Amino acid sequence: MTEGALPERDKIAIVLCWQPGGLAASFLLMLDHLHSAGYAPFVVSNAPLSGADHDALRPRAWRVMERPNFGYDFGGYRDGLAMLRRWEVVPKRVVILNDSIWFPLWPGDRTLERMEAAPFDVVGTILRAGNGVSFLESYFFSINGAVLANPGFRAFWDELGLTSNKYKVIRRGERGFGVALTHAGISMGPLFSADDFLAGLAQADDATLRTILRFAAHADRRIVTKAHDLAAEDPDATWRTRADGFLRGVLDRAQFYSTFPVGAAMIGYPVLKKSSEPVGIQWRAAFLRAVETGDIPPLVPDLVDEIAARTFESL
Repeated sequence: MTEGALPERDKIAIVLCWQPGGLAASFLLMLDHLHSAGYAPFVVSNAPLSGADHDALRPRAWRVMERPNFGYDFGGYRDGLAMLRRWEVVPKRVVILNDSIWFPLWPGDRTLERMEAAPFDVVGTILRAGNGVSFLESYFFSINGAVLANPGFRAFWDELGLTSNKYKVIRRGERGFGVALTHAGISMGPLFSADDFLAGLAQADDATLRTILRFAAHADRRIVTKAHDLAAEDPDATWRTRADGFLRGVLDRAQFYSTFPVGAAMIGYPVLKKSSEPVGIQWRAAFLRAVETGDIPPLVPDLVDEIAARTFESL
């Protein structure tokens, strides 16, 4: 454990990272953004930090903890929350996020404020549902501080069995957290949904809809080809209906934010995932092309190069 230069605040951000090759500039940007939004960053590193890393973190963090990479992100989340209890720190708001995403993407991002104002005890960006289980995607949580004293919330973290099996981490951690919140009567909800996305499309003109289709991304090239073909079609009386039907059909089996990044940016979807899976790579490639053409607003300075290096080396 290392003390940072920033003071404790009534809003704490537990920020998990695993960057054994050294901290990326975007991670430091994330910490600066959290601090500017009123949070005291508590960095939990699942990899040893170098002297240069500590020098970079000291002015940007309240405290820094280094731990083994056991249990992946949920292991770090658990230990971070445990330390707050040990220190008897009782914040009014806790944000938990990790470095599997780029955030913020744009200057002046207000996602944190929107999460604080949302009518849920625990807020995320996206709520998933399947097989009778609802859960928030686990790279970004915003939690009302009163929830930390809820017995069901505490029991989940105290009893969480850690593992280095990624499938079990997702099942026990991400999905298990959703189940625990539901059983404890703790409300959870997202800032964004496919319904929000479709509502935005309903207000878009045909030119905007064509742009959204032109920058479609998916690991299945047939979906991308169909989207591009629709975007290039000459307009007729049926085009809008066919385009809408295509979009809704795709979203029955794909996520709006990764498949239609221009449309997601239009409704303010605030993060980009660093996933090395094909869907993530194609998403970022389309996103960057749209930034280059001006169809997505300019990003925070220097972020494009870092995203591009992570994306195009994999294509």
